[in-house]
Amino acid sequence: MIRGRSDPRPASVSLPALLLGTIAAVMPASVVAQTTLPSITVTAGGAYSTNPLLTESSEAAASTQLDVRPQVRFVDGVSDGVIGANYTRSDYLSGGLGSNDGYGVNGSASTRLSPRTSLSVSATYDSQILGAGGGFFVPSALAVPPLGTGTTGTGTGTTGGAAVDPVAVGTAPIVVNPVITQPGASGISGDVGLIGLRQRRNTLQAQFGGSYLVDTRSTLSFGLNGVRSTYPDGEAQLANYNSYGANLGYSRSLSEISSGGFQLSLSKVDYARGLSSQVYTPRFTYSRSLSSRWSMTAAAGAGIVRDGSSGTNVSLSVEGSLCRITERGQGCINAARVPSATGLGGVSVLTSAGLSYSQRLSEKLSLGIGGNINHVDGGVVRDVAGGLSDAGNQDLYSGDVSLQRQIGQRLSLVGQVSYRRVNSSFADGSDIGARLGLSWSAGRR
Repeated sequence: MIRGRSDPRPASVSLPALLLGTIAAVMPASVVAQTTLPSITVTAGGAYSTNPLLTESSEAAASTQLDVRPQVRFVDGVSDGVIGANYTRSDYLSGGLGSNDGYGVNGSASTRLSPRTSLSVSATYDSQILGAGGGFFVPSALAVPPLGTGTTGTGTGTTGGAAVDPVAVGTAPIVVNPVITQPGASGISGDVGLIGLRQRRNTLQAQFGGSYLVDTRSTLSFGLNGVRSTYPDGEAQLANYNSYGANLGYSRSLSEISSGGFQLSLSKVDYARGLSSQVYTPRFTYSRSLSSRWSMTAAAGAGIVRDGSSGTNVSLSVEGSLCRITERGQGCINAARVPSATGLGGVSVLTSAGLSYSQRLSEKLSLGIGGNINHVDGGVVRDVAGGLSDAGNQDLYSGDVSLQRQIGQRLSLVGQVSYRRVNSSFADGSDIGARLGLSWSAGRR
């Protein structure tokens, strides 16, 4: 078994700066020139966990926790841009676990070039220890937007990252995730099999897309995406990889509250060990506004994976979501079955389901609930010697409940309890944890 250091740094310290510079360069000049909304949230406190890193040898430990999230948003009448960062750190007080940290930067921009045409671009750099608990989760229901103020996606969203206006979903093009999924709410995605190694994963991803309103009922959308994942100190058994993808979609309004269409996604994954895979995903799409508060989206088709060693594998590829938004809360149920790249050296099928819900219980009290199930079917991977083997099945279950109590204009008390269970290539165990901290926010939103 390999053991990655708990706090290795990315190979190039200039990468986050380069990432944000790229976003700033492509951001419409009108966005930067108009309203600027800087903000920051800092949360600090303590935690106790029965198995903080979900390792094979479970040992409970208390820890101090720090979570810092600055952000700057640029807005005007037709464009919107965001540049943000995050840093989390856990210092364990027992068990010889030392410390873990995670960090990342992100940026996105969208603009409407004309009444018919819109473009968007986004990029993210993320560095995390797989299996670590992550930072504080602060419920967002204290700042729930008014109904109908969501942003319409353009067909280039990633898991958990795309937003669709639930009210306008009847006329909006459905947002379908790229074939190679990225970290979702659990922060793991297809790398469930690496939990237990205390291994760091560095991920850089970028997306560009757009949509064009052909007529009053029809919309064309396209997207390009690229991902690079590396595993410091894990090269002996793990496989760094690059993936590139594109998708093209068509959506047509079937009525005032529903739309249907199709999308074709193409991806290529190149591994450092020489294994290369091509993934094709043709799917039909459907979206519908069920009421003024409920909406749903769905996509169904095939996931076709081809590589030079194991031939062609075909599986069912589906995604769906059911969302509700009110004046006091919002939440979604999501499910997916899609091909997913993994650091073990191949493309497997990831089946996942998740729930996220936040509710403003009173003027100063908010509740957050989250849960995720991830199952990775054993796929063909290439080992260190260059041979092919079955990766085996892997499972990850997680759930949490959070409360936020505002105790001042900028200060609030945050508490969280969570449960996680993993059955992976290198770990089989569970974790029960609790956190308590103070969250301070400042800036304009």
